[in-house]
Amino acid sequence: MRQTLLIFLFFLISIAVQAQTLKGRVVDAATNEPLEYVSVYLNTTTRGTTTNDKGEFALAMPAGTYEVIVSYLGYEPLVYTARTDSLPSAILFKLTPKAQMLGVVEVQGKRDAQWYDNLEVFKENFLGRSWIAKGCKLLNPEVLTIDFDHTSGVLSVAARAPLLIENSLLGYKVGYLLTDFTYRTKEGYVTFEGYPRYELMQGSKGKQRKWQKNRESAYRGSAMHFARALQQKRLEEEGFNLRRLYRLPNPNRPTDEEIAEARAHLRANGNTITISDSISDILSRARLPRFVEQLDMNPVPYSEYMTLAEGKARLSFEQFMQVVYTGEQEEPAYVRSTSDFLKGATARKPTFQTSVFSLQADTVGVEPAGNFLNPLDVLFEGYWSWEKVGDMLPLDYQL
Repeated sequence: MRQTLLIFLFFLISIAVQAQTLKGRVVDAATNEPLEYVSVYLNTTTRGTTTNDKGEFALAMPAGTYEVIVSYLGYEPLVYTARTDSLPSAILFKLTPKAQMLGVVEVQGKRDAQWYDNLEVFKENFLGRSWIAKGCKLLNPEVLTIDFDHTSGVLSVAARAPLLIENSLLGYKVGYLLTDFTYRTKEGYVTFEGYPRYELMQGSKGKQRKWQKNRESAYRGSAMHFARALQQKRLEEEGFNLRRLYRLPNPNRPTDEEIAEARAHLRANGNTITISDSISDILSRARLPRFVEQLDMNPVPYSEYMTLAEGKARLSFEQFMQVVYTGEQEEPAYVRSTSDFLKGATARKPTFQTSVFSLQADTVGVEPAGNFLNPLDVLFEGYWSWEKVGDMLPLDYQL
């Protein structure tokens, strides 16, 4: 009994040492009046609070570096980077009213069939198309402004309030502060930015067990799982195979100048003449991929792409890294999305989940919680890029 009590007390002391509290106030930038019910939370976690009638708040933070989000309807959100090893004694946040709220009446246009079609495209590319994402509901689509430029093929989406998402298969309610969404349909390229806040749903013991099982399935093989295994130098043990991937210019594809010259020649002659063999050859080879890939099958030592100091990892490498997760195979929906042109027996079979990532900066920091310090500095392709918000877990999730 005494030993159990000592272990329990040691556990509580450990939590007290690791956790810190961020304290502060939130006021209107113009009047300095306190703002009540302002949402203050750690980005991509279940940890959050609201201000009292004096604008005060206290937010417990586990050890690490986090983005603190300060959000209030009608005001521009604030993002503050906080490190638990150097927290101020108190902090004052001043919120600025949004421009459209300063006496400007917003007139809503009619939502036609095209708007609803674009809404479905947005949900597929924001929430995702996995079996878990299919269980997500966007509860307030009316806050969205959707614009599709037919000439450029760009779908842009903005939100005048946080998106309210119910993830019935993972057991979370998510408030997502969307700051940007751009889908370049011609290139098949999607980028979005935002700050989600997670809230655990309430349910029976049976539902809790189901949610826990689904969360583990979502976690296994995810980018967050990979980042945590990387921190511990346990990639192989956790089922990840990392290899260098090189992309080299395709020697069989004409240069952009040759292609442009051949097309100009064709247009100059009305697109109706019988073109020469050389022009025909250039135009036919213009459809070839720009690059050919070469995969180095040798394992990559951690020292060649990562440094680890004080429990924090920093990545630095050129070209690309391919990551294969051997713990799960691809979902059938992903296989279909990458082989729509194939039918019947010729369609490829699911294989291990394969992703590619590259760095957009010289170095990128990785936190122990499993998040990249600047997500825009990392580009995902393959399976990780297919998984969207519906498959995401909060950073304080643990197996």
